[in-house]
Amino acid sequence: MKIDRNVPLPDRIAKRFRIGPLPLAEMNVGDSFVIEIDADDVELSRILHSLRVRLNRFTQKNPKFKFSSSKDKKGLRVWRV
Repeated sequence: MKIDRNVPLPDRIAKRFRIGPLPLAEMNVGDSFVIEIDADDVELSRILHSLRVRLNRFTQKNPKFKFSSSKDKKGLRVWRV
């Protein structure tokens, strides 16, 4: 097998939105935060799905935490419930 060098990433991967660290462990019930995103509805839905997967992983490791998330006027909002 030959290793290729200096092959650029496809645009769909290179332009992927990255969600940084989230303050999940510091949240109390009733707290929320917004992830500000300027994207079209299809892209926002993809990012929301990724966010929900991340929230699910956190709650599996920390069963006392429960979250809800939704699209917001500014981007995506996450609540601790």
